[in-house]
Amino acid sequence: MESLSNQKFDYFITDKNLNIFHDDIKNSVILSGSFNPVHDGHIKLLNYSSEILNMNKYYEISISNVDKSDIETEELIKRIKNFKSDEKIIISKSSKFIDKSNIFPKSCFVVGYDTAIRILDHSYLSPGESLDDLCSALDKNGCTVLVAGRIDVTGSKFKNLEINNLNFKYKDYFKIISEDDFRVDASSTDMRRHDI
Repeated sequence: MESLSNQKFDYFITDKNLNIFHDDIKNSVILSGSFNPVHDGHIKLLNYSSEILNMNKYYEISISNVDKSDIETEELIKRIKNFKSDEKIIISKSSKFIDKSNIFPKSCFVVGYDTAIRILDHSYLSPGESLDDLCSALDKNGCTVLVAGRIDVTGSKFKNLEINNLNFKYKDYFKIISEDDFRVDASSTDMRRHDI
């Protein structure tokens, strides 16, 4: 964890028992998130994405986040311990998808609707960067973004990106999972509320 924070390396791979793995992460499906906690929707989405793309699967937790405080070691271990024993979790410090694509080439990043909206409104870009820069990085590194819809905060409407609403320059890099193909109404926020 200290070496990651000091930028001695970009990531490490672990499991709930804190074993360390040395996989070469290429041609993989990566579901990034805070996983506070991981839930059935995350698991089913990653499994579904891995199966339809025939790629290895990983969760990714970035200890550095765009719109949240950095995750402390004790909290990170707590989140890791919530995963199933056969799941592999990448721990990185890459909060932005340009960085993720450089570190994990030829990978597909699976995101929910809310994260996709933040990507498209520049929240996941550094100052001075544009969506053109992101798409250039995705193109150079052979990466794509797979978007799954989700129920809104009111619990009454299912939302997802409309591919026809995307600028044509970006359509090749964003793939949409239709509601008919995949829908699980689960939320880490709701789970935390019920734990209170």
